[in-house]
Amino acid sequence: MQLSSTQLLSMLVGFDTTSRHSNLPLIEWVANYLSNLGVVPRLIHSTDGCKANLFATLGPPDRGGICLHGHTDVVPVDGQPWLTDPFRLTERGGLWFGRGTSDMKAWIACCLAAASLHRCRTLHTPIHLALSYDEEVGCLGAPGLIACFGESLPKPRLAVIGEPSLMAPITAHKGLVALDTTVTGLDAHSSLLHRGVSAVSAAAEIAVELHEIAREWMNRPGPRDMSPAGPTVSVGQLRGGVARNVIAREARLLWEVRFRAGDSPEQLLEQISTRVQSRLRHSFRDRFEDLVVETVEVARIPAFDAGVGGSAELLARRLGAEGDAQAVPYGAEAGQYAAAGVSSVICGPGSIEQAHQANEFIAADQIVACDRFLSRLFELCSTNELDAELPR
Repeated sequence: MQLSSTQLLSMLVGFDTTSRHSNLPLIEWVANYLSNLGVVPRLIHSTDGCKANLFATLGPPDRGGICLHGHTDVVPVDGQPWLTDPFRLTERGGLWFGRGTSDMKAWIACCLAAASLHRCRTLHTPIHLALSYDEEVGCLGAPGLIACFGESLPKPRLAVIGEPSLMAPITAHKGLVALDTTVTGLDAHSSLLHRGVSAVSAAAEIAVELHEIAREWMNRPGPRDMSPAGPTVSVGQLRGGVARNVIAREARLLWEVRFRAGDSPEQLLEQISTRVQSRLRHSFRDRFEDLVVETVEVARIPAFDAGVGGSAELLARRLGAEGDAQAVPYGAEAGQYAAAGVSSVICGPGSIEQAHQANEFIAADQIVACDRFLSRLFELCSTNELDAELPR
């Protein structure tokens, strides 16, 4: 039975693949779906075995071709005012609502529908389907998949990452360094301020300094109208202390730095460290030595800038992508593919403006446009003309 992209999207949305959960139920369902098409999927599990990437090749299995990449995890719905069940696809006025509809299960659904629709077509250029885990928490899954390229898996010659772009080409995105900072002070009764050193106060000083740095950096000139154009610094969480009347011994900040392809993240982090240390010395004076500040890097995503007119962008335009090449401030897995030497472009259905929000949706016409894009790809890969044009 041939399932449409919308029917497949309904199935995929029904899996709660919030990053804190396993993605194995979805991955195993997709693996079974592909097996029924005569395609042999490969699973690359996380070190704890709780999650997995999937890689499958349609067409000649012995060489690299076009890779269609998507991530399977979604962000939480906790505390968001949804008007519908976020894990049940719901249609209203030509819009399909559900968590992950835009980011990025519609892309995966369209890829699966295209694989089924064209399963009898002989492909001269292979098409690879790659699905990753934990993109939303630092692009943690894709490196384990990409590390297999050229070894146990064929290395793609070109990759399309289907992040929501309204089917326009995106050829640059920022990189990310995710950091956790733990501040340790001296606890005491809150009435004895001279005895204690508040870790919460120190963490607040750090957060304010990071905010000031962000204001200074974010409007620096950047590539192709990226907004905000400059590097950004953001504190996502600050928590600490045990009670109102106890000077806090420990506090923790979860923060991030986003950078352009031309930036040195090491230099940015060094500048931040110098300024934070200076602020804390000024604020705590003779009690500064009683503070311990430890920062751990949790994840790093490379920045991506393919320029204009690269091989992947040209193919995307040939398949129907329209509009100027865009540069975006968020991170994605295109940078990881590019770092591995795979020409890459981001192009997928839906809008990033709907992603991560309550009542996330994708317009029906975006699914139609993506179906058309992928149908053209399968048609092109069934001819001999594409193979000679791809990067070697």
